[in-house]
Amino acid sequence: MNRKPSPDRPDRPKRRSGSRLLNRTAPLSGRITAIFRINLGLSGKALAAGISWAQPAASALPLTKWRCPVKLWSVSVVLLAVVFCPTLNAQSTIEVSTLSALRAAVQESDQEIVMKPGRYTLTDLPDGFRNFPCSGSNNTIDLSDVHVTVPVGTTPRSYIILSGNNNVFRGGTFEDTYQNGLEEVTDFSVYNQNRSTLAKGLSGSAVLAITGDNNRVADTKLTIRGSFPYGYGSLYGIGSDNVYGLDKRCGILVKGESNTIDGCEIQQRAFGHGIYMQSPADKTIVKNTLVEGAMRPSKDLYLETNPKDLPARSNYKIPSSKSTRRRGRNRSRYENENRDRNANRDGAREENGGTPIPKDTMIPLSEDGIRVYTDGGSVTVENCTVKKMRGGIRLYLARHATVINSTAIDCGSTNFNLPSGGMVTGSTGNFAYAPLSDFRLGKSGQALELTILPSPHALGPHNLADILGNDHHIVFHRTEGPLDTNLRPIVIEGDGSTIRNETEYPITLQSSASGNTVVSFGPVTDLGSNNKISRIEQTKSGSDRDGEYREGRRPVVGRLN
Repeated sequence: MNRKPSPDRPDRPKRRSGSRLLNRTAPLSGRITAIFRINLGLSGKALAAGISWAQPAASALPLTKWRCPVKLWSVSVVLLAVVFCPTLNAQSTIEVSTLSALRAAVQESDQEIVMKPGRYTLTDLPDGFRNFPCSGSNNTIDLSDVHVTVPVGTTPRSYIILSGNNNVFRGGTFEDTYQNGLEEVTDFSVYNQNRSTLAKGLSGSAVLAITGDNNRVADTKLTIRGSFPYGYGSLYGIGSDNVYGLDKRCGILVKGESNTIDGCEIQQRAFGHGIYMQSPADKTIVKNTLVEGAMRPSKDLYLETNPKDLPARSNYKIPSSKSTRRRGRNRSRYENENRDRNANRDGAREENGGTPIPKDTMIPLSEDGIRVYTDGGSVTVENCTVKKMRGGIRLYLARHATVINSTAIDCGSTNFNLPSGGMVTGSTGNFAYAPLSDFRLGKSGQALELTILPSPHALGPHNLADILGNDHHIVFHRTEGPLDTNLRPIVIEGDGSTIRNETEYPITLQSSASGNTVVSFGPVTDLGSNNKISRIEQTKSGSDRDGEYREGRRPVVGRLN
C-alpha cells in the first residue's frame, strides 16, 4: 500500500546521475577516489598519476573504470587524507519541483539543490509547515527563476531560516501579497482596520533570518508587505512603548557570524527594517544590494478623519511619549547647549502632552535600510543603495563599520551614521528629508568621504549635516553642475576634527566647537574657539568645470551676536 508522504518527508527528490560516483556498491578505492575527484577537481589521469607509485599499470586507465585492487598501505594513506581533510565533503545534486520537496531537502546537508523554475505559493504547504528551515550545512540552494508568493496572514513568523552553516542560498523571488490583489497602499484608513489579511505582520520577525555561520545569500529579491501600523512610520512607537500595538515585518535578519548578502533587492513596503544585524552577528558583509522603502507627506495624516484612524484617535498629535523625538529636525541651530540631545531621539519620553503632527515633513513608512544593533558585531557595506527608509545606512551601534561606494538618499531620519572609528569612502547621499549624517550619539574618530547630492525637493527644517563627536577626518565632495541655491548648513559642534568642504554649502561652527581645522569652498561662520579656518577658491570665475581649486586665506564670516 502506498503511504502518503508527510509534509516533512515528501517523496524522495530526483538525484542526478553524477551522484553515482559515491555509489555504496562501488569498490572502496573507487569511492575514495571519487571523493578526491569531486572535491579537488582532479582529472582521472592526474589523480592516477599521483598514486602511480602504488599501481603503475593503472595510471593510464580512465578513473571511473579503474577496478585494480589497491595495496592496503596505499588505501590507508588515502583514508588518512580523507579523515584529516574535513573540507572534502562531496555534494550530491538533487532536483526538486514542489515546495514540500524543497522544504525537506534544505534540512539535509552536502547537496546542490536545484528548484524547478516556476511560480509557487507558500500555501502549497500545509498550515504549520509554511516555512523553509534550512538547517542543513554545506548546501547550495539554487532558486534561479523561482517566484514564491506569500499571502499576508498565512504564516506567523519568518519563512526562510538559514540556521545551518556554509550554505549558498542563490536566487529566488519571494513576494508578500495581499489576498484582495492590492499592490500599493493608498488608503491607509481602510488598510489599518484590516488586521488579518492586510495590516498583518510577522510579530516583528524578518522574512529571511540567517542564524548560522558562513552563509551567503545571493541574487534574491524580497518584496515585503503586511504590518501594523503602516503609513505612519515611527510616529506611534517602535518598541514596547508603542501606543496602538505593533506587528512589524522586516526583510533580512542576520544573527550569525561571517555571513554575506550579495546582489539582493529588498522592496520594503511594511513597517520594519530592510536588513539588520543583532547579537551574536559579526563580520557581516552586505554588498551590491538595494533596499528601498516609501515615503508619505506628513500633512496627509490630517486627511484621515474616520474616528478609527490613528491620527484621529491621537487628535492629530504625536503621543506624549514620542513628542520629544525630533527626527533630525533643526536640532543643531537652537539646542546647542545639549550636545547629546539626539541620544534619545527614537523613543524619548517627555510627559508634557502631545505636539501637533508637523505638516512640512516626509514620513518614512519603514524603519532602517541597513541597521546594526548593540552587539551586532562588525559590518562592511559595499556598493549598496538605500532609498526612502527611516535611516539609510545606520551603523552607529556596530563594533566597527566600513562603507564603500554606497548611496543613501531620501531617507527620513538620517542617510548615514557610523560608530566611533567608522569609515566611509567613495559614497554619496543627499539631505532631502533628513541630514546627510546625524553623527548619532556623538560617535568620534570617523573617517568620511562623501559626495553631497543637491536636494531641490528638500522638505523640513533640518540641517545638511550635524557633525557631533570629536577627532573626525571628513571630506565633502560636490557633484558636477550649477551651484545649489538651497544652502542648508553643515553644523559642527565637536572638537579636533579636520574637515574639507569642497561644496558651496555653508559651515557653521557652534560655540561648543573648538580646535577644528576647516577648509571650505562654502562660507564659514565660526562661533567657537581656536578653530583654524581657510577657504577654497575657484580658479575660474563662475565655473568649476575643471575641478581646480586654490586654497587661500579669506575672511571668515564674523561671529553672530
